Amino acid sequence: MLSIIIPVYNSEKYLEECLISIVNQSLKDFEIICVNDGSMDNSLKILEKFGAQDSRIRIINQQNQGQGYARNAGLEAAAGDYVGFIDSDDYISPDFYEKLYKYKDDIVLSTKRKYLIDGKLKTKDFKAKDKNSLIMKNCNIYNKIYSKEFLLNNNIKFYGKTNPAEDNYFSVKAILKAESIKITNGGTYFYRVVEGSTIHKTFSRDGFEILNIMKEIKNFNPDLEILDSKINQELNSFYKRLDENLRPEFKAEAAKMFPNVKLKEKFSLKLFRRLCL
Repeated sequence: MLSIIIPVYNSEKYLEECLISIVNQSLKDFEIICVNDGSMDNSLKILEKFGAQDSRIRIINQQNQGQGYARNAGLEAAAGDYVGFIDSDDYISPDFYEKLYKYKDDIVLSTKRKYLIDGKLKTKDFKAKDKNSLIMKNCNIYNKIYSKEFLLNNNIKFYGKTNPAEDNYFSVKAILKAESIKITNGGTYFYRVVEGSTIHKTFSRDGFEILNIMKEIKNFNPDLEILDSKINQELNSFYKRLDENLRPEFKAEAAKMFPNVKLKEKFSLKLFRRLCL
């Protein structure tokens, strides 16, 4: 069985479309674990309506703690031998999980992605030849499923504190630890870029936690050069979206922790999106 984990926080605008795309999957052997992370809108009512119609839906309610904690709660509750993650404002093609679940590797992923930006769909398929290219160009969680046993055996969880790099902590460790990764072009994940999402957000002092996350990632394998490249990529992306008044302080702290990182005032966020979205 597959466990599909959805962190939900104030998602009423798109939640129904997300759930409809899941309950109508051609694959039938799955459970849907919806972690209501303290929503203050009608998200819980929508979850309860769908739950009353489909016994595969399980709802976990918790105080607002952020996506990392919500996903970890879903992982702890998951009964499946594989787990997948969907954001509550996204949706998937009807065959998405059927195309992935037929394989039994540590990680199975789809190269087919579409992004919904301002009502327009843009295809963002990718090619991956090795772990390095996955770390740099597809360090996402949403277009993949993971063996639950593999995650447990390697103590792979999400970084708890909310941060733009919290899923990188999970993804990089999983990619590095995986003994087998299956890449398929079947099934499509539709990623919705919405106003207020992480990719558009201007970050404040709280976001400095990214430095600790990157330190943890470096510690996965201190001698691995690709991790230096990944850290440089992530810190530059964050720096570009950081409040300008906080940039000197962040630059100084980053230099102490990562002497080889070069933060660029003209770092191209457009390029980052093209590579990593």
